[in-house]
Amino acid sequence: MKYNALLAILAISILSIACSDERVTESGIKVKIVEKGDGTVLKDSTILRLNMKYLNSNGNEQWSSAKAGSPVPIQYNKEVWSSSGTMYEALEIMNVGDSAIFEVSTKDLYETTFKTGIPDSLDSSSNVTFYAKIVSMMTLDEFQAFQKEEYEKAQQEAIKERAAAQEKMLADAAEVIKKDGEVIDAYLAENNITAQTTESGIRYVITQEGEGENATSGNQVSVHYNGTLLDGTKFDSSYDRGQPFGFVLGQGRVIMGWDEGIALLNKGAKATLYIPSTLAYGERATGKIPANSILKFDVELVDFQ
Repeated sequence: MKYNALLAILAISILSIACSDERVTESGIKVKIVEKGDGTVLKDSTILRLNMKYLNSNGNEQWSSAKAGSPVPIQYNKEVWSSSGTMYEALEIMNVGDSAIFEVSTKDLYETTFKTGIPDSLDSSSNVTFYAKIVSMMTLDEFQAFQKEEYEKAQQEAIKERAAAQEKMLADAAEVIKKDGEVIDAYLAENNITAQTTESGIRYVITQEGEGENATSGNQVSVHYNGTLLDGTKFDSSYDRGQPFGFVLGQGRVIMGWDEGIALLNKGAKATLYIPSTLAYGERATGKIPANSILKFDVELVDFQ
């Protein structure tokens, strides 16, 4: 059994050695091929897509295409590469699909390739280690078509993510409305109050009938109100100011519970509205109203037009 295991390890080792390949550039850069591609030689004026990262002499990562989110596209231009430093010299002797490790001098990388000064954190006499894989090679037309396809995929994915986020938001809101409804119903039962319930979850009690048709979206309404929390804490009152509050109904100028609740009334009607937090201020605290508060409003539709 031990003998068979030893043979297996030896076979793997031999295979690894056979698959390894070290190439040397004209200037002496050693490029170790750790994984071979299909052997396709690079063609001038094509677009290469590379997975790549490089580390300083202390092993600290300086840059990574993985962190950038996708393989980096680089145009292979033989004439330009010939004078752009040893990084390109090393990449040029790789084939499509090859994965390789190589080192270039920090000074050459920054001054010749990047054409910038060497960062103070790096030793100019040190080397930078590259890990690179040529993922694919494309003509310019192929790359442009690829970019378009990737953009369309990204757009579709973004649409799906937005839809999923919207679905989750609605599900979360429905759960909050359900829980708020249970709290409101418990309060009503405890206080022997019989209320009606709208489809959205507002509980309401008509305490005084009005006259005529109900107010509708687009009407300019005039409303008197007292606003309290379920524990009786008053946070606002138009009665205290001696003047009704005016707004255009159904235009989102007030909380959703008001746009819906006031539309239940006709001129002169009075009601008490019990509004779930999601139809009020939700997670946002405002004034004396804590976040996630159920609100109780005693309202009177004074007039509308």
